[in-house]
Amino acid sequence: MAVWGAPTAHEDDAERAVRSALDLVEAIRRLGQEIDAELTLRAGVLTGEAAVTLGATNQGMVAGDLVNTASRLQSVAVPGTVLVGETTFHAANGAIAFEVAGEQVLKGKVSPVPAYRALRVIARRGGAGRSEQLEVPFVGRAPELRMLKDFHSATAAERRPRLVSIMGQGGIGKSRLVWEFQKYMDGLTEVVYWHQGRSPAYGEGISFWALAEMIRSRAEILESDESGTAGSKVAAMLNEWISDDAERHWLEPRLLQLLGLGSPDVERPDRESLFAAWRVLFERIAERGVVVLVFEDLQWADGGLLDFIDHVMEWSRDRPIYVITMARPELLDRRPDWGAGRRSFTSLLLEPLGEGVMRELLTGLVPGLPEPMIDRVLGRAEGIPLYAVETVRMLLADGKIELDQGTYRPVGDLSDLSVPPSLHALIAARLDSLEPADRSLLQAASVIGKTFNISALTAMTNIEPTDLATRLGSLARRELLSREIDPRSPEQGQYGFVQGLIREVAYGTLGRRERRTLHIAAARYFEGLDDEGIAGALAEHYLA
Repeated sequence: MAVWGAPTAHEDDAERAVRSALDLVEAIRRLGQEIDAELTLRAGVLTGEAAVTLGATNQGMVAGDLVNTASRLQSVAVPGTVLVGETTFHAANGAIAFEVAGEQVLKGKVSPVPAYRALRVIARRGGAGRSEQLEVPFVGRAPELRMLKDFHSATAAERRPRLVSIMGQGGIGKSRLVWEFQKYMDGLTEVVYWHQGRSPAYGEGISFWALAEMIRSRAEILESDESGTAGSKVAAMLNEWISDDAERHWLEPRLLQLLGLGSPDVERPDRESLFAAWRVLFERIAERGVVVLVFEDLQWADGGLLDFIDHVMEWSRDRPIYVITMARPELLDRRPDWGAGRRSFTSLLLEPLGEGVMRELLTGLVPGLPEPMIDRVLGRAEGIPLYAVETVRMLLADGKIELDQGTYRPVGDLSDLSVPPSLHALIAARLDSLEPADRSLLQAASVIGKTFNISALTAMTNIEPTDLATRLGSLARRELLSREIDPRSPEQGQYGFVQGLIREVAYGTLGRRERRTLHIAAARYFEGLDDEGIAGALAEHYLA
């Protein structure tokens, strides 16, 4: 299958045309996989002037050399790829990654035409949000991204709210998935109103921080704005979106209270009144297009914010409001019934990526990295994309690998892979969020090893097995530990750290005296087993 490349005139049009071509190529590839058939599509996109017949119906009457050249460019593209001309490349390379495809000899053209192969979208329109760091390939989450796109289409078509909860441990790819979805949304021609806010980890008492971030963004309030300026911007925003004077006067003090700009002398409305006002603002915006509300790090959110999301899903019955939440599994400890019984609710649980997909990520990230090094990084990452990426970034920062004519080669000692500081901080933050008793439990388990049983941990901590099983189950729900339940496994019933890195960081947070005490307790437990096969483990504990 082939598609004629379209001529485009403006930078936004060029970007949008290349985005659409990439989406179409990927959609045809997936369709072929689903029906077990060889289906591929190729496209060519050129930017410039073309002759257009005005008033034509049921057909696109566009003619000229640009159209013919776009058709010829498409004909030399490899199936499953998108080729663009030089002008399109310069117009779109802020948001789309390209590679040089060389000069193409096209039928009817005297001189070869420079061409570039479009690879993937890496930023919003005009390059907004583009990262200056190493560009990480998006792999392994295509089905989840397709679901987010389909749910958006359903929200727009059905004109009713939808809630998608993306759940997974830190570093699993929640933010990247939403970033890819945002780039897709940014390329659509239809009107979409995007709002995004994050709940801070220190959120005790900061009930609606993420929601306030969304309102500030919509009102274009800057951090440096004084309260008077911010209040004026809120008033201007309401004038833009709210046509009814009475409704505008009712909304304004409730929005100011959310932003901490309300007068202390004015009587504060009750919570139901506040919820209704905040919801109505988004409903009025949704009258002009789909409203997207993205709540990041919902595991840190105050209960009030969770209640507000429930309120929106309950009362906004005929508005296209698409709510996406990102959270770690700890959220379910606080709100076990999260989403339960809600209409139009979908939960996406992101699991660690398989070895093949992780290998694809690494080879795309650092082409030429030696296989032994890839194996070591993959063994360390254990299916968590961020772990692999941060390890590679650490190797680059330390000068142990460097780029040489398009491929990476080792230039330093790679025998020791330490934990990157960024990862250490990420995991340490997860451990710090635990109750002190649970954190101590993980530290004790880290002394035993990557896997352990309740008997060993009971001997080291003097905690009753039944109580211990309950607490270990809670840590498993937080995706810090896992339990072997396969009856065919010799380790059935044993617990283990979900990633070796979690165990390393937990062990590293132990003080020297505490570590010594726990190693001696572990050694005495193993001595009591009277098993010659564990003599090596026993010696390691005494040595440590």
